[in-house]
Amino acid sequence: MFMHQPQTPKEYLDLIEQTQFEVEDLLRCAEEEGDGLQEFGARTPVYQQLRAELGRLRKEVAEGSHNFGDGQDLTVMPLVREWKTYIPFHGLFETLNTVHRSGF
Repeated sequence: MFMHQPQTPKEYLDLIEQTQFEVEDLLRCAEEEGDGLQEFGARTPVYQQLRAELGRLRKEVAEGSHNFGDGQDLTVMPLVREWKTYIPFHGLFETLNTVHRSGF
């Protein structure tokens, strides 16, 4: 797992992509195993929303239009915090949020 705070937009993009990979993996599991595990499959919409939010964030950062250091949480953070028990890598989101809030 990512162990240090990104120091550049490129490192931040790398962390976004790592987090996207983890979300995609959860989605695959939820979709494949969801039929047998109703609880797991029921979380698919949450994981889909995480994927969409990360896609928007990645696009903003890649285009250079993302506003770092505004002191506000990423819009995805209430969802992450509500469902963190079911997001084993929620710490990646917290790191993304920390850099977003405070900047580099």
